[in-house]
Amino acid sequence: LKWEESSTDLQLGSACRFGCAEVLPSLSPFSTPLGAMTPLMDRVLVACCRASYYISLLGLKIPCGLLARASHSRWVLAIISLVWVPFLVYCHAVLLPRVPDLSPLAAARLWHALTAVWVTIPLLVVGSVILSVVNAREPFVAFFTALASMVLFHGFVIPAIANTSVGGILLHALFAFFEDMPVVGWIWCLYHVVSLQSHIAKHQSGRLPPWTESQGPNDRVLIVGNAPTVVEGEPLGSLIDGFNHVVRFNSFSVNKPEYTGSKVGFHFCNGRNQATSKSVKAVCPLFNASLTHAVYLFMPHMEEAKDIYANLTSAKTNAWFCEEAAILELRRKIGSRIWQIPTSGAVAIDSFLSKREEVTLHGFNFFQGKKIHYFEESPTQLITSWLERFVTHDPSIEKVWVEKLTKEGRVSMLSKQPTNNKTEGDADGVCQEEEEEADTQAKAKKGDQDEDELRRRRPGLIQTLLRDGLPSQFSL
Repeated sequence: LKWEESSTDLQLGSACRFGCAEVLPSLSPFSTPLGAMTPLMDRVLVACCRASYYISLLGLKIPCGLLARASHSRWVLAIISLVWVPFLVYCHAVLLPRVPDLSPLAAARLWHALTAVWVTIPLLVVGSVILSVVNAREPFVAFFTALASMVLFHGFVIPAIANTSVGGILLHALFAFFEDMPVVGWIWCLYHVVSLQSHIAKHQSGRLPPWTESQGPNDRVLIVGNAPTVVEGEPLGSLIDGFNHVVRFNSFSVNKPEYTGSKVGFHFCNGRNQATSKSVKAVCPLFNASLTHAVYLFMPHMEEAKDIYANLTSAKTNAWFCEEAAILELRRKIGSRIWQIPTSGAVAIDSFLSKREEVTLHGFNFFQGKKIHYFEESPTQLITSWLERFVTHDPSIEKVWVEKLTKEGRVSMLSKQPTNNKTEGDADGVCQEEEEEADTQAKAKKGDQDEDELRRRRPGLIQTLLRDGLPSQFSL
């Protein structure tokens, strides 16, 4: 996305929309943190940061973080540093050297268990998610090749090396990669989380939130979600730009202004891909939702943690962080389970309704349908969307909550409001139907062409995993 200032509002021009790696450079003022390092060291460090992140994501560390409050990050940092790190040292010094001395059966069982937790189970999870929505041949070939390799590793390699010195050295290396490295990443990220929380407590105290009370009947708020319905049906871009305040989320796209509009007033984001324009109010809705969400601000791009912190604490950004108490109250209000939190969309609705009597929504389908967002998703986003849909959020209860607000007259849908774009109709009804049918066919043909173009430009899985985090609405 390219951000351009106009005299009236923020206009956004779209470049390539396939992942954070292509969005962040133009949105973020971050300087390269590794400029003084050699390119090789740069790549190695970035690869280690990505690997530790995905290991935490597909293991138990990030899911368990959903059960802890963000305000407990200081205690978690102390426990990891004073308890878990010494335990890892004990594993390397005492426990792992004993594995070759175990019986062949016991050593093989330990190897099978660790390999399944580290590689096999995450491979099955990632493969099933991606293959459920991708019909291309290459992902199928890659998945079944990797799966066959793991079957051979379990069946032939583990029995051969479980009781050998080579197996002992390999076990130390794998343990360092899958256990030690992610813990170092957690300590690094939690340090910056605690520092940022201290800054927020000092500078946000006494400030008023950026959303204000209504100044009259014409002072309207439109909250635009990222559901596919944004680019379906009748184009409503002109209506969107007619609202006084337009709220958008995360890696939104406005490359179809006739459908999406181009106006942006509030950007609810994860804190990394926020706008640098002063005319857009940046809001971090889920930083205080859980320990996982707080850590995620830094985790996918750990090598940029210092610059992310510096950007968020600068006077130019002036981002607003939704308070933990408000998020917990919203979770109680909508009835989320203990490990689930409201979506950023729900947080935006509740925040504006705390100051206004009514808001208008567009692009909310509560994760119904195979595709969740109206823009093209990378393989990493597909994994995140799956986690959002079935683990982190409960779209069904949020839908019930919004329907209740609709009955109370506090929420309305833009697609159900009358528009002025409709013509009076031709005298000949048959001609009008033919024109509508031709227009529908033309749109369908254009959609197919756009989809083909997106498929040709879609980045490969490996490149995406190495450079991308989780740029979706949940942003684990």
